[in-house]
Amino acid sequence: MQDVEEKNVPKVADVIKLADDLVAINKTQYKIVENHDSGFNEERIEERYNNVLDKYDYIVGDWGYDQLRFKGFYEDQRKESTLDNRISHLEDYLLEYCNFGCAYFVLEKVKKAPLKNNNHRRTNHRFKTRTNKFVKNNSKNRPHNNQHRRKPTRHKKTTVSAKKTFKIRKIGEKNK
Repeated sequence: MQDVEEKNVPKVADVIKLADDLVAINKTQYKIVENHDSGFNEERIEERYNNVLDKYDYIVGDWGYDQLRFKGFYEDQRKESTLDNRISHLEDYLLEYCNFGCAYFVLEKVKKAPLKNNNHRRTNHRFKTRTNKFVKNNSKNRPHNNQHRRKPTRHKKTTVSAKKTFKIRKIGEKNK
């Protein structure tokens, strides 16, 4: 079997180990949360890393048949997360999709994107009540939108127009 250096495989990512439990991949810092059976290998990560993984909060790398594969996970509270790619599903993923007893590692992004608060109501100066009534702050003398009187609808009178008849003439005939 040849070494990685003899294969001359191009690097896809720059991996720099900053401390024992801190690593930078393409200038993004990750904390090594778990390194089971020394699964973390800088050289192989440089070869196999994909930029799609940058959007995830956690990156899991597992080994099977001497190949490294990656899977991304989100925080449980993220809007874009599904049941399968939440970090709470990690143990299920390791049991179902990874080889039994394989080496793996878990990286946690140090600076994650902020969580969006879904419970926060958007406030606007035009909307004051919860009953969907539009209220302007400076419209004290005006009634609400749903209190305006409707103008009576005027129906248009329909007129029956006379049918127009067309005379078919042959090409070359002059108007008579």
